[in-house]
Amino acid sequence: MTDTTQVATIIEAISDRTLDYALLLAAIGTLSMAFIELVKGLTAFRRHFHRRELTQWMPDHDCRREVLVLAAGGEQNAGVLFDQPTERMLGQIQAAANLSLEYPDRYPNAYAFFTQEDLQMKLAQVGGMTDDSELWANFATRTAREGFRADEAQQLEQEGEGRAAQQARVRLGNLIARRLDMFQNRTQYRWARLNQLTSIIAGATLTAYALAGTNKIDSLRDFIALVLLSLLAGMLAPFAKDVVAAISGLRAKG
Repeated sequence: MTDTTQVATIIEAISDRTLDYALLLAAIGTLSMAFIELVKGLTAFRRHFHRRELTQWMPDHDCRREVLVLAAGGEQNAGVLFDQPTERMLGQIQAAANLSLEYPDRYPNAYAFFTQEDLQMKLAQVGGMTDDSELWANFATRTAREGFRADEAQQLEQEGEGRAAQQARVRLGNLIARRLDMFQNRTQYRWARLNQLTSIIAGATLTAYALAGTNKIDSLRDFIALVLLSLLAGMLAPFAKDVVAAISGLRAKG
């Protein structure tokens, strides 16, 4: 019975100590996230991040100008588009891509970008076959310029050339969707990793400040220990609130 009581006392002491550290880390994590959100709000960091990601993905300026006209009403409204969450921004770009697909003659640069096919796919095609982008662009441009009525255009679409053009359009639509999904996944991944890295740096900095203010650093060993503990605390801070909840629940049951 005595041994059991001693073990329980030791476990309680460890949980109390762990809870104290977890509370400290939770506070640091909360302060870090609040500071990061404040900096992002004051500096419009997300806007600059999205602009840089789109520029890397779509390096041609004329293409970006056409996309911004279709997605945001012009380059003067680019900040509004880039300041939105990634999924909402991509929704507007998806609408711009669909419009460029409908009017390839009016937005040739955006159409050429969104419908560019993989080089290996082109090499695998039989010689003499027309690309889907060229096939659909020729058909859409001709029907628009010659001014077909709705019934005439529908009849033309049901003929051999029209069916082939419609099939090409369907394939291009799927290609555009996949390209946009890739861009969205890559952008969200980079944004999440950047936020994670920033939170670790902020948490480690706050921890180092707290430790340096309460402990004396007299040697290189103390400094190295301070750096390692700060980095560890920065990595653990976002998860500290879960540890606090778990230990508090355990003590409540006890």
